[in-house]
Amino acid sequence: MKRLWKAMLLPFFLFAFWGNPVLAEEVKGPKIVLKELLFDFGHVKEGKTIEHTFKVLNQGDQTLEIKQVKAG
Repeated sequence: MKRLWKAMLLPFFLFAFWGNPVLAEEVKGPKIVLKELLFDFGHVKEGKTIEHTFKVLNQGDQTLEIKQVKAG
């Protein structure tokens, strides 16, 4: 019985993961990549101005548009 069960599941998994061409296609469009997602400023005295630059890369095949940014 176990052999029959395995024999029925094997073709299903082979088709689902290797026989489906949709899974193999590359995603088209812009792809945002951030080198770092978080930066710890540590202790900052009140009234002091500090800065940090986050590098934003587009590794997609179309233009990446950033329309809004919010500070956390």
